[in-house]
Amino acid sequence: MLLLPIDRPIDWHNPPIVTFLLVLVNCLFYFVWQHDDHRYAQMAYEQYEASGLLEMELKRYYQYRGLTTANNQLTLDLTKEKTFRDAQEMNQDAAFQLKLAHEQIITPNDPVYAQWKQHRTQYDTLINLVVTQKYGLNPAIPSIVTFFTSMFLHANFLHLFGNMLSLLLMGYVVETILGRAIYFWGYLVAGLLGNALYVLLMSNTYQSGIGASGAVFSVLGMYVVLFGLRKIRFFFFFIYFNYFKAPAIIMLFPIIAYQLYIQFYMKTNINVLVHLGGLAGGALVALIAKRFLSKDSTDYLNQEIDKEKYQQAYNLGQQQLAAMNYKDAKATFTKLVSENPNDIGIKQQLFHIVKLTPDSEDFHQLAQQLLKLPGADRASVRIVHDVFIEYSSRAKPKPQLSADLLITLALRFAAGNYLTDAEKIMNYLIHAKPDFSRNAEGLSALAKYYNGKDQEKAGHYRQLLLQTYPDSTQAQHLKRVST
Repeated sequence: MLLLPIDRPIDWHNPPIVTFLLVLVNCLFYFVWQHDDHRYAQMAYEQYEASGLLEMELKRYYQYRGLTTANNQLTLDLTKEKTFRDAQEMNQDAAFQLKLAHEQIITPNDPVYAQWKQHRTQYDTLINLVVTQKYGLNPAIPSIVTFFTSMFLHANFLHLFGNMLSLLLMGYVVETILGRAIYFWGYLVAGLLGNALYVLLMSNTYQSGIGASGAVFSVLGMYVVLFGLRKIRFFFFFIYFNYFKAPAIIMLFPIIAYQLYIQFYMKTNINVLVHLGGLAGGALVALIAKRFLSKDSTDYLNQEIDKEKYQQAYNLGQQQLAAMNYKDAKATFTKLVSENPNDIGIKQQLFHIVKLTPDSEDFHQLAQQLLKLPGADRASVRIVHDVFIEYSSRAKPKPQLSADLLITLALRFAAGNYLTDAEKIMNYLIHAKPDFSRNAEGLSALAKYYNGKDQEKAGHYRQLLLQTYPDSTQAQHLKRVST
């Protein structure tokens, strides 16, 4: 069964650099540093068995456990599964392994000591070439180095893939919310807390723990605390697959239940204690960090909630319009505009409502806002042009447009190939406001944009520019070019 949070796309304007670097480091550790592990491990285990070390040490382990026969003799059948299970138990028994390493099991006075010491040295040399063995976290003999290195080592490709997929799915969101620095240190600290719990509770186990799982579970802990009861989108796979929305906190219940099932009912090498320690550590980091979140981070957290509220209000406004309930529709879209001041689509919807009352102040104000819409792209200019046509023909008692706004519209319309309307605006300004300083700019633009399309009109506006505003910068430039 898969339950994956897939809530929102990556913001490539603010990419999750730390998450990508963590994935890269883990992959480099596995594909570069660990690439010979399997070969070295195979060599070590073959030497361990072929040299007689397995039989030698296992007999001593039986004696250590008080499992020998009365005459202290044992015959080991290395083909039996029980023997290898016992060997595995022996290799994980911290007390026995530490005594063995300190030569307290096979002592220098023991008749087999010289033979054992020679083979044991050879085995130790080989096994220390295995990165996961040397740099994994052994709770019986922990070190500062292995506390860190174990967080970037993996047993196999599937182990790596699972951890990195989970890190990517949640890490980029957590990084966006907390910021790169807090996220990075939170990842490390919470991962170390997971390792600390493993060492604290499993110090009697002589087995190296490896994997980014503890740190990845810390990201899960951060994710759940940050989103809490906010609904996010999940991908669910079990017999069939589909998306659904639910509070982020629901992730905890199946995940913790599964971890407890693994711990108490399954025989596996999965390190549940590191997982739970990392989860708790990540939750603690997020609880502390939440007190210092910026407004941008809070807005990002509420993004999906805001989208839902927006869509619900938008749909309500559309229903009100369909029922010709214009008063309520106006109130709905006015509120939407106040909450989403940069949403041009909502302003257009509201414009189509307020234009029904062409003498209202709302109509004049909203029209001017839309006429000042920035952008030189075709879509933006088309919106401005459509609003201009509606407003100039409907406004009562007359359009409220300043000379500066009119000349700006003329320039945009000329550039956007709405030359007829640009001409109308310029003809109005020349006659109604002949002393306006920017008229020469508008005439020059008309001459420029008609050039190559309509030479007669281009010549007309050049001549009009020279006659009407001979001292303008545009007229002086035209004279220099013409001579």
